[in-house]
Amino acid sequence: MKFYDREKELGILENLKGNFRIAVVGRRRLGKTRLIEEFYKDRAITLFVSAEKAEKEIVAGWIKEYGRIYIPPVETFKDVMEYLFSKQEKIVFIDELQNSLKVNKSFVFDLQRLIDKHKPALVVSGSLISVMKKLVENYKNPLFGRFDAIIKLRELDFPTIAKICKDLGLDFETAFVLYSVFGGIPKYYELIEKMKRFERDKFIVDMFVYYPMPLYEEVRTSLKEEFGGEHKMYFSILSAISQGNNTLGEIAGFVGREQTKITKYINLLGRDFEVIVRKEPLIGSGKKGIYEINSNILEFWFSNVWKYQNLLERMEERQLADIVLKNREQYTGRMFEKIITGLITHGVIPLPFKYDRMGRQWGKFKGEKGKNTYEIDIITLNEQTKEILFAECKWQDKVDAKKVLVDLKEKAKFVQWNNDERKEYYAIFAKSFKERIKEPGLLLFDLRDFERTFSPHL
Repeated sequence: MKFYDREKELGILENLKGNFRIAVVGRRRLGKTRLIEEFYKDRAITLFVSAEKAEKEIVAGWIKEYGRIYIPPVETFKDVMEYLFSKQEKIVFIDELQNSLKVNKSFVFDLQRLIDKHKPALVVSGSLISVMKKLVENYKNPLFGRFDAIIKLRELDFPTIAKICKDLGLDFETAFVLYSVFGGIPKYYELIEKMKRFERDKFIVDMFVYYPMPLYEEVRTSLKEEFGGEHKMYFSILSAISQGNNTLGEIAGFVGREQTKITKYINLLGRDFEVIVRKEPLIGSGKKGIYEINSNILEFWFSNVWKYQNLLERMEERQLADIVLKNREQYTGRMFEKIITGLITHGVIPLPFKYDRMGRQWGKFKGEKGKNTYEIDIITLNEQTKEILFAECKWQDKVDAKKVLVDLKEKAKFVQWNNDERKEYYAIFAKSFKERIKEPGLLLFDLRDFERTFSPHL
């Protein structure tokens, strides 16, 4: 598959001259190696560190792979780096640096001394977020301060995935569905490109359910490696969040622990592992904060696959496949709101005013207990002009815009923000509408509108 996006990261690499040091951190399958090799091409020598082999075997593999480059018959990482740094004919790229800790724990100290001695042109990458952050960002670790730039590679955004899907000959609705499940991880779209025949729903269940179910195992293995010995607690917390138990109290109840006992894990999931984020209502008290999984594929895996692990253990693949396909449309509806938020952020969806802040809104109002809560999918507002937009996202066909608008206006009354002087706008996003009603200050957007708006960007 051709190389997409990453203009920001390529710009960082372009601006670095001379003997520089760069660390690239990001989860598996995001294209860290592709980024470096795409930019430097034959100017770099890639040295992949496997966690499953002994140091001598890894070094022998490097020497064999790069036979055209003379490397003396050495047996240690340190000796290889000493030679390459002293010659400095190539940019040295150590791929998956964190694996060296399993092979030779002292190598990072050796690498520190070699960097200080030779000041080489060096790139390192790593997939274990927490470990790599400690290696290159924690002042107590030997590599701290040795890098000129730290690139944190994120998933591709939806506009880029929409372009990939168009190039693959897939329709716009399929782009929404695939992004909801696989997020912006380029590797999984490469798999689609290699297939002779692609069927969307079959592809999803084949990846997660039917043997060899590659993504079921891949997600589980990578998370266990990231979380280490306490992975069961982290799995339980993420399962709770994926099933809608997203306040601290609800999570504690789900896992059967006191709130004070899980706070540490919650903080690590957000700060060190970067797997969850805390969200608060756009307007109002921060005490109403909730937790969300910030990766689509992890959200899908926990809510639709891991939740039914017992079915896989009993080899009831067909039953799980039916559940996944039954839940898939509802799941896409949950992700639809996130996608719309991203499109607004990127300016793809034109709004009637320039906004300062955007987010979700929820809260309580006076009324019968249990029926006195409201939630609005998206709100944008401008503090100076006192303009505010209320939006609902409906991943459905033939949405009744009149009914949705009536409900939205009713919920907007509960939002306490410049109520006497604000100018209100409304937006409804859907797959399609039963009737395209017109009303001042109302914006309707369906799949046809999305495709038309996207056309200049694709």
